[in-house]
Amino acid sequence: MNANALGMIETKGLVGAIEAADAMVKAAVDAGAAAAERVGDLLSVHVIPRPHTEVDAILPPVK
Repeated sequence: MNANALGMIETKGLVGAIEAADAMVKAAVDAGAAAAERVGDLLSVHVIPRPHTEVDAILPPVK
């Protein structure tokens, strides 16, 4: 059985798409925090809404 999931939202217009994406990311962070809390100690949860363009320079490269 395939355990992966795919969620899609279709909107008409940019504003609806942006609002949907924002809500999806917030829900994902909340769900991840709740999952971590269920099995151990959750230390911190933080979302940076509009990170500076140079934040990439301090993050490790994605492989």
